[in-house]
Amino acid sequence: MLIFAKDITERDHKHSQEENNADLKQYMEYQRKLFPYTVVRAGLDLAYKELDDILVYLDNDSRPPADSSRQDYPEDCHVWYRERFPWASAFIKMEDMHFVLVTLVKAMDSFRTHEPINSYHLAVLYDAVHNIVNVYNNLLETENGGARDIHLSSSVPVRFDDFINNYWPNLNFMILSKPDYPHTRHMELNAAIEEKIKQQMAEGDDPLAALDKIAAEFAINESTLAMLKRLDTPTRFLDLVSRPQEAGLYDPLKKLSPADSPHAGLTVLDAEYQKNFALST
Repeated sequence: MLIFAKDITERDHKHSQEENNADLKQYMEYQRKLFPYTVVRAGLDLAYKELDDILVYLDNDSRPPADSSRQDYPEDCHVWYRERFPWASAFIKMEDMHFVLVTLVKAMDSFRTHEPINSYHLAVLYDAVHNIVNVYNNLLETENGGARDIHLSSSVPVRFDDFINNYWPNLNFMILSKPDYPHTRHMELNAAIEEKIKQQMAEGDDPLAALDKIAAEFAINESTLAMLKRLDTPTRFLDLVSRPQEAGLYDPLKKLSPADSPHAGLTVLDAEYQKNFALST
């Protein structure tokens, strides 16, 4: 199972303060109507099906295979890839993307192991979830029966920005880039990183050298550095390392927030929901 900022298999959390705040309760009721695991898994399934169709088409000399159910194919498959997966395609070749999707799907099917994910995986997952959320939300508006077939929620639109704020540990792959959504929680960190980079550049460093110098301060790991530098992607960064499932993996979220924090008295998990709730109002 892929490791996110929160457990994507848990969807019934009740915030300790929601009975005292009607708006917070409404926000948490919305969270309980989501099926986070399905959001991610359905996104990967759609991405795999679409990309596999295109790769088979290319292998068949750009002719639709006889057994294909796809109604149309793009004139330029590489343009299609960049438009369909705008973040992942900036870092991962189309052929390698297929490997990443297969690897992520296998991990999602494993309930006896945990797999840490890096910025390459987060970019792929970001695009995949964005695409399926758009499909699902459009179906809710136009064809409710079709939305039930995908079943990402109890018939409520999925708020993509909020979903990313809650479940992505970071958006480091967006450093020095601008997203199409606010992603306020993550962009605060990215802005701090970019400010440090600017300071290093003012001292004469080029952007990549500046990034190297500030990496340790912000815990930017080797895979993210390779990604941001647009280096040829080693397979080891695209693969996953499985480890036996840890019963207490998300236990740190159950601990109380520091006494000197604005959310003292709340668990870390409740504090995280509180912060994201504040952005939704």
